[in-house]
Amino acid sequence: MPRKADARLEGRILNAAYHMWSTRGEQALTMRAVATASGTTTPTLYERFSNKDDLLSLLRRRARLNLFSAIKPSRTPAQVCRRVLDFFAAHPNDYRLISEDWAIAFARREHMPSFEFLKRSLATQLGGKPDQHTPVALALVALLHGTATLLHSADSHKKVSRDFRRACLSAYESLIRAASAQSAHSKWRLQDSRQHLHNR
Repeated sequence: MPRKADARLEGRILNAAYHMWSTRGEQALTMRAVATASGTTTPTLYERFSNKDDLLSLLRRRARLNLFSAIKPSRTPAQVCRRVLDFFAAHPNDYRLISEDWAIAFARREHMPSFEFLKRSLATQLGGKPDQHTPVALALVALLHGTATLLHSADSHKKVSRDFRRACLSAYESLIRAASAQSAHSKWRLQDSRQHLHNR
């Protein structure tokens, strides 16, 4: 009788690959090492993933979902930003996975749960619809990305890291104040226009 396919093999492969990437980074992630760690052979691994990039694509999706799980309890955009920095500090290899093709994924309009969550959080605080806050959300992503890069630099001292983090959150507050003022101004202009039309 032919051997039955192992339905759980792909899950074992992804779990093994993700553990290797998260703990030891890209250099440890070879197809042979993943096959050994997941209890299969290299040819069998290649039957499911044609190359390392295919495997990385699924690992990137898992890293994005892990980031989303980390920020989901947030009640404000400020909490989102703090939790993003905490996640990236605790998971530097996940940060690399998420950030290295973020712009490409955004341009392709791929599903990005954390970015959508951030926009909804901004809408809750500032009013309006989530998509209206895309520019502010992009500015915050750039701010968080730059800060995370600095925090991961090899020469980053603890005090310097705290300074970077404080500067990031201070810049966030400035962005939110500016966005809030702009939103209030837009509402005032809209109400003024409606009043003007009503009085005509």
